[in-house]
Amino acid sequence: MSVDLDIQLRSVERHLKRKHGERRVLTAGEFMVLLSGGQDVLIQLRAGWPIVTGRSRAGWDVQAIQRPFIGYRVSNGIDYSQWVHRAGEGPDGPLWERQMLIIRDTILPPIVERLNRTITETERYSQPAQQPQRSLFLAKPQQQTVDLFSQVRRLRRLVRRR
Repeated sequence: MSVDLDIQLRSVERHLKRKHGERRVLTAGEFMVLLSGGQDVLIQLRAGWPIVTGRSRAGWDVQAIQRPFIGYRVSNGIDYSQWVHRAGEGPDGPLWERQMLIIRDTILPPIVERLNRTITETERYSQPAQQPQRSLFLAKPQQQTVDLFSQVRRLRRLVRRR
């Protein structure tokens, strides 16, 4: 049997919803952070995997996904990979389960932090600059006239440029 499992980054999904207001697909920069995190997961899986023939070690694959959730799809299609263990340890549990605990505890927290920071920066710079709008009716009559003329001048300049 092969190993197939999903790693869902729920805290990233919550952070994205909190910052954006609703669920959205990741931008290119955010997805690059997710992809580089997938490489970190793959490196950990392969580094902690014993080598006899190298076939089950090379069988690991990590895919970054955005739908139906943000996270990773981890798989090893080699039929005996579910039962691999280190020599001398005995089959006290599959090695892939221990590897997943290491990934959960040491590899994923920095990935989540980088991704959340990137999402925050993207949302900050993607929002239009808010300029305070003053009502013309609250200003003094003289100020109303100046504001009106400056708006007319801006419009004339725009029309001339086209």
